[in-house]
Amino acid sequence: MVLAIALFSLFIGCASKHDVTLTFDVYVGAEPLEFGKSYPSPNGDGTYSINDFKLYVSNVKLISKNGPNENYSEADSYHLLMFQGQNNCSFILYDVPAVSYDKIQISIGVDEEGNFSKGYPGDLDPTNQMAWNWTQGYKFLLLEGLYTPESSDQQVPLIFHIGFSENMKDLQFELASSNNFQFAIEINELFKNPEVIDFHTYPRILFNPAHSSMISQNYANSFIRIL
Repeated sequence: MVLAIALFSLFIGCASKHDVTLTFDVYVGAEPLEFGKSYPSPNGDGTYSINDFKLYVSNVKLISKNGPNENYSEADSYHLLMFQGQNNCSFILYDVPAVSYDKIQISIGVDEEGNFSKGYPGDLDPTNQMAWNWTQGYKFLLLEGLYTPESSDQQVPLIFHIGFSENMKDLQFELASSNNFQFAIEINELFKNPEVIDFHTYPRILFNPAHSSMISQNYANSFIRIL
């Protein structure tokens, strides 16, 4: 009888948890991103293409309808989305308590603790080409491609490596379901809302804090939305 009760309790405990998948799809305007394809410049003339795109999503938290005692916060919550040759990427939250959640919170970037950690929790691996050095921490966003002005056939390299702890941005979204969450990332929003990033003026943003802040203001807005 004791064994039966123990097994029943174990079953109930397992049944009260489930895995949740977060999927991120990348668009340029209304089109799914195709690497290497030319798209109209979001500001100014000419066209641009994307060769590489990576993004850190961290501090994933599910907010319960029943109050903070039933919120879920993922441990070691650092996920590197690597969109290399494909326009979607996903990761799984394991053993999430099966309660009613009405909001999800994510951050773009890496918090202060993770940015300078030597323990490499989650996807914080310095070999993934997203680490700068011990004084600068990690790149939160990497986008590389080519810009072709309308008045020239010469292609200009586009290089955007955005980091610095102050550029981590917290985002919160209303949820329609509690199992699988799908997000859309719209690349053009990275360069036009609210800060206008013209490729003539800013083909490269690397270690400049002021210019990096412009990009982070944009990814704090409609750069990501939930579907």
